[in-house]
Amino acid sequence: MSTARSPVPRPFGRGLLRVGALAALLAALLVMAACGGGGERGTAASDGRTPEDGEIRLVVSRDFGAEVLRDVVVPAEAPTDVLRVLAENAELDTGYGGQFVNGIDGLKSTFGGGSADAADWFYWVDGVLGDVGAADWKLKGGETVWWDYHRWADAMMLPLALHAFPRPYTGRPLAVTAAADVAGLGDWAAANGLGLAARRPLTRHAPSGGLVLVTASEAAATPWVLELVSASRAGVEMVRITKDGLRLSSTAGDVGPAAAAAAIPASNPDDPARPYLVVVGATTADLVSFVPQLTPENLNAAVAVALVDGDLVHLPWQGE
Repeated sequence: MSTARSPVPRPFGRGLLRVGALAALLAALLVMAACGGGGERGTAASDGRTPEDGEIRLVVSRDFGAEVLRDVVVPAEAPTDVLRVLAENAELDTGYGGQFVNGIDGLKSTFGGGSADAADWFYWVDGVLGDVGAADWKLKGGETVWWDYHRWADAMMLPLALHAFPRPYTGRPLAVTAAADVAGLGDWAAANGLGLAARRPLTRHAPSGGLVLVTASEAAATPWVLELVSASRAGVEMVRITKDGLRLSSTAGDVGPAAAAAAIPASNPDDPARPYLVVVGATTADLVSFVPQLTPENLNAAVAVALVDGDLVHLPWQGE
């Protein structure tokens, strides 16, 4: 038996963590229990597809999906959990007396070393950041589990990710908020297994979750849209939006290249089961051309994405 560190709790509350709360959070990480092992069995390349009900997809990467180390589909043998799936399909190293996962496939945590570049492992299930020990998140089948290794200073608090798209946006018709109809939206939704509710106009008040489609100028003039993509809701500021367009932002606050469009998941503290997906285009034409590119294949191992010079770029932007 071994145990594993959980990622930080899911930040569905409002605002940023205070220093004192963060200290308590770090202490709690050291006592999260989980069970594990090592090895690999019964794996098959996922080819970027969504797993069937009798399968579980496991993705292991670093730097927010910049390098994918493993991407496999395994049978969903009940009962199982996040850590067991990892332990059965990767080589684990535990530390602190076996209280957390210290390394996966030789890539080890540097947490506790006093370095500003300290890095660690974090996990999401179907796009939702883990809020319990890895052995305590039970799996039933059909889920995608993503473990990513990145610096604590970069962004440890990213409540949602697009890596398991169309989850977590399935299960009910997706509310759509937009100033005008977006051409091709219905075809895109059907191709990705999403149902759409009637379009809601862009107003002064935020909807209760769902898909938000706006141009940069519309977003800049709508405070609740800007709040959705802010650090308090998206986990880190990934784009800076003005009436003139979008620019990427690094986790260190550096301003990056201009983007034609971006897609960013945002938490919904009032109803966690109905998160937001904010899609912003520099222009209406950019928005229309960008939406069809939001597919499971293109969003693999991605927290969020932007379109820069015709290429999809994973967010958070890592800088030059």
